[in-house]
Amino acid sequence: MKITRLIYCPASFLLFIQKLMPGFLYLTRTENRCLSYRPYFILRSCLFSAICLLQPVISFAQVNNITLTGTLDVGTGESFPYKLVLTESDGRISGYSITYKEPNDTKANVTGILDRKRGLLNFRETGIVYSGGFHTRAYMCLIDASLGYVQGGKGNVLSGPITSKEADKTLCTGGMITFGNDAEIQNLLSYHDSYDTVITMKKKTKNQILVKEEVKPVLKEKTADQITITKGVNKTYEWHSDSVIIDVWDGGTEDGDRITLLFNNKTYLAGQILMKKKNQLRLQLSTDKINTITLIADNEGTEPPNTASIMLTDGKISYSILAYNKKGDQAVISLKRVH
Repeated sequence: MKITRLIYCPASFLLFIQKLMPGFLYLTRTENRCLSYRPYFILRSCLFSAICLLQPVISFAQVNNITLTGTLDVGTGESFPYKLVLTESDGRISGYSITYKEPNDTKANVTGILDRKRGLLNFRETGIVYSGGFHTRAYMCLIDASLGYVQGGKGNVLSGPITSKEADKTLCTGGMITFGNDAEIQNLLSYHDSYDTVITMKKKTKNQILVKEEVKPVLKEKTADQITITKGVNKTYEWHSDSVIIDVWDGGTEDGDRITLLFNNKTYLAGQILMKKKNQLRLQLSTDKINTITLIADNEGTEPPNTASIMLTDGKISYSILAYNKKGDQAVISLKRVH
């Protein structure tokens, strides 16, 4: 980032101000900079200087290029190569998807939302650009996907369920998308801040210059035990105590997410609005070998999908879980008693 850009004022911008407010200022432009002016009033001069300073800052948004390569597994048991080529700015993404391989590939336009803090990627295909006509037993339509950063069999992956429907709401074959390239995922979830350079001003002494410190982007790390669950991606824990402490809350932005929580098919929280304050349940396990905790998404709040932070405590051991679902979907946690 060029710090000196903040004192430049493009000629086109100066002319715009002059046309917008004739007689506002007398301007003397030297090498296309706001270096000298003769204001009618000091107040107007200060206002104009503020506009010049702000204009370069607000005119440019950081755009990041993202590529993800993985697989699309559909309900028929088939698996296809799947690729996303995206641009991202302020959490909003756009670009295209490629299903299958050339020359039989299908390309579709894509839009969506990226939540780096939660490790979530939600996107949908909005229209077909072209189709090479690859063959499948599945009834494939435009894809709507909710992916989360989860622990897979070979390391952390970006994975989640898809829904597929036609314009007339006819349901098509569902499935799962998984991206496993670690470098691509880190590029997706790392912060790319265009203003990531900090200038440290110190008292200048002899033979001393200003120190320039680089602030590297930091990807929020998850605790060792934290996992992500969603519809079709459940979790089983071996349980040693006779009871379980369940804490559930909104670990991100409070956006009105509501959930229903069942323990062994009995409702303990119904339509509960999640907030920063934790809702805690202390429940006795049944004598059955498997006890289940079911979390149902009653809505998706103002920032889809529905997300809930969960902490399960087994004596002195605690497990951290992030559950995310679309409205009406549910995720299940099983506690397998160990005697």
